Amino acid sequence: MADFKLNGLVAAPFTPFHENGDLNLTPIEPYMNLLLADGVKSVFICGTTGEGPSMTLAERKSLAEKWVQVGKDKLEAVVVHVGCGNLRETIELARHAKEIGASAIASIPSVFFKPKTIDLLVDYMREISLAAPDLPLYYYHIPGLTGTDFPMDDFLGAAKGRVPSLRGIKFGDPNLINFGHASERFGHEYQMCFSKDELLLPSMTFGSEAFVGSTYNFCGKPCNRIIAAFKNKDLESAQKDQFKFLAMVKIIVQYGLNVATQKAMMSLSRIDLGPTRAPIPNTSAEQKEALKKDLTEMGYFEWIN
Repeated sequence: MADFKLNGLVAAPFTPFHENGDLNLTPIEPYMNLLLADGVKSVFICGTTGEGPSMTLAERKSLAEKWVQVGKDKLEAVVVHVGCGNLRETIELARHAKEIGASAIASIPSVFFKPKTIDLLVDYMREISLAAPDLPLYYYHIPGLTGTDFPMDDFLGAAKGRVPSLRGIKFGDPNLINFGHASERFGHEYQMCFSKDELLLPSMTFGSEAFVGSTYNFCGKPCNRIIAAFKNKDLESAQKDQFKFLAMVKIIVQYGLNVATQKAMMSLSRIDLGPTRAPIPNTSAEQKEALKKDLTEMGYFEWIN
């Protein structure tokens, strides 16, 4: 388990729903094949992009089972986010992930009763670790949504020896200073997976080798070009694609930086995965058409293919 490591782009898949809001597992396999065709070989399911908090335990289990099933011998890793509003359900999902053969698990802290200290956060993650001791565990750091924000190097220092299966952090925060401190102090022991897509290129200067994100669902090819150019010390080419990426992000922000906008982009670019669940507002037909026009004008459709 200590040797487990995520590599390259890791898509945070959207969860397919029928028009009535029911879970739709039918598109998962063709969806996976599209990711593979774009050079994206791992997935992080049931997180923010996957609307995990809006799903029931039974739905999350069914979705995890499907991804593990179709990904067998095809995907490098299926990471299951198991975080819930309470520890008991989180533990239930962690044990289930182990039973079905997931590659690793990840969890946010509880978000209503928040851990007020690093020690309390470590204690919380320890309970999850002990529930599935043979699965690599990643702490999902996304303070903008959880409201829990500690220096991650301090967290890793406190967790060492107390959270046995902790493998690293999914770092969903634009604070590169925090990321850099953690990478410098503990990058040789724990894996720091960067999860703010728009900072892909600068995150590599701090040592990130795995990148978890929503836009990798449809931007796998250009983002792989950025990674390859950086490794080849071709900064000019890496910057060219990174600046194009930022232009795309600017459009996403204009239409609402939410799952619905990116799901609309997914349907325009790759595959239709249905609506989002309340309270996330769905993109209207008029908004989707305007989005398509703006993306076309920036050369998005040529750029991603």
